[in-house]
Amino acid sequence: MENRSQKHYGVVGVCCGLAASSIGISINSSGVFYTAVSESLNIMRGSFSMHMTIFSLVTAISAFFIPKLMEKISYKLILSVSVIIAVLSTAAMSLATTIPMFYFLGALRGLSTSFFSIVPLTLIINQWFEKNHGLATSIVFGFSGIAGSLCSPVLSYFIENFGWQSGYLIKAGIILCLCLPAILYPFHINPREDGYLPYGYVEKTESERKSIPDFHFLTIAFISFFVFSLFCSCITSFTQHFPGYGESLGYSVSTSALLLSAGMIGNVVSKLIIGALSDWLGAMKATMMMLFVIMVGIVLLIFGNNFILLIIGAFLFGSSYAIGAVSLPLLTKYFFQVDHYAKVFPSISFASNLGAAISLSMVGYIYDFFGSYLYGFVIAFIMVFIGVLLLVITQVKK
Repeated sequence: MENRSQKHYGVVGVCCGLAASSIGISINSSGVFYTAVSESLNIMRGSFSMHMTIFSLVTAISAFFIPKLMEKISYKLILSVSVIIAVLSTAAMSLATTIPMFYFLGALRGLSTSFFSIVPLTLIINQWFEKNHGLATSIVFGFSGIAGSLCSPVLSYFIENFGWQSGYLIKAGIILCLCLPAILYPFHINPREDGYLPYGYVEKTESERKSIPDFHFLTIAFISFFVFSLFCSCITSFTQHFPGYGESLGYSVSTSALLLSAGMIGNVVSKLIIGALSDWLGAMKATMMMLFVIMVGIVLLIFGNNFILLIIGAFLFGSSYAIGAVSLPLLTKYFFQVDHYAKVFPSISFASNLGAAISLSMVGYIYDFFGSYLYGFVIAFIMVFIGVLLLVITQVKK
């Protein structure tokens, strides 16, 4: 069986579309709707953004049973059903007029998209790639940033000129188009079922197989890494409030949307960089470098006195997505070995989505009650700093 082929690249390609739809469109472009919908329906931004908190919470919980379902049921069947539900529930957002309707659809969207989001995609990449695993992971999740950066201004245009309802219909159509290649392309989770070996696969020696340590959840290493995942994924939700932040500073809707686009571009670039750095320097050093970049971005967003500095700050802050989407899977594999990945990563993914869920509403309510996003950015800086300390503890205790 081959360990290098066009099939490996094909699997990466369809995974790129799934990442772009489940993260780039479903999550990363959600911020452009916050102001328009809340003002149109005369509701608080925090109350409306709560539907994305519910989205993230449902996604977090589903991470625990997705690997088991993928073992028992054909992934193509799971994917087809989940994409249909995701598309229909996103389109139905255009018909919602009450908070309970948004919350119900948020939960339905969170459940359906979780079946073609981070957990299943990293499981597929782990199976198909042994060599260049970091690069493959960064390419796949880099497309979530590309989708967010390209679609945010497009959705903003439709929202501004035709209403937020049209924005959700366009969003549903884009999700369908991005997922169709994965539905139609023939592949299995395990490359051996298609007659291939993982990319760059080399048979392990007997001593290498025996050297894999046991894993236990109640260890300092796992607990510190769990909290690290919670904090560092929490700050990604701040990006979705960039349009609102720009408007609070006096910029127009379309101009403020550029901050979100800059964050999404930073999302793409940082993911590509961190994947290559992880293959070269290791996941630990690459992540530490990215955390420093994020802190610089936060400082520029707080103290930037012109739009150029804000754009640069938003771009650097976009690196936070590289931590949640690329670093966490790679660090999980680094700290706990690939043999324990399916056992460990669902919990880490839960922490990641829980952090995002908390901050999605928290940032909105901070603005509602204090009339400023400044306090939110200060909290984000503290979280990143604590995250650095937690990562050092995990490294020492692993």
